[in-house]
Amino acid sequence: MRFLKVILPPLIAFAVFAILIKYDPFHFSLDGLGDIGNGYSSGLINYYKIFAPFQFVVALLTQYLIILPIWDAILRKHLIAFTVFACMMVVCLLAASGLSYIIWDPATGNDRLVKITLFMAAVQAIYWAINFLSLAILDWKTLQSSQKLKVESQKSEAENERSE
Repeated sequence: MRFLKVILPPLIAFAVFAILIKYDPFHFSLDGLGDIGNGYSSGLINYYKIFAPFQFVVALLTQYLIILPIWDAILRKHLIAFTVFACMMVVCLLAASGLSYIIWDPATGNDRLVKITLFMAAVQAIYWAINFLSLAILDWKTLQSSQKLKVESQKSEAENERSE
């Protein structure tokens, strides 16, 4: 099951992005390398098309080394889920800001920097949402059984308080 948790979430997320890129009429281009670095999202999308295999390997390593331990902690203690997701969104925004600043051409103005940052943050946030949703589906029974145990323990605590 752990193998599936490493492979499936990144694979599903990459498949969703591949479908969006392939069937998006505004950004579909076969020019490849010529569009990369021009400051437009079509260049970024072409970059992802070319380097997707390397990015997938990085995604698998990230999934195994970082995300699965975090997910295991979420399964043990559900209350940290909100904190984890909030931290993940902050990391997405910081990473998007840094990368956007690196590729941003100051001649295009600050407006362009904000647009690139928001686009990159959205791509990352969507990736992680798909990733964690996939993990939740894979661990659905675990999540349901822990929820039932929690409800049962709350009922028994309430009964104990009434009997006292």
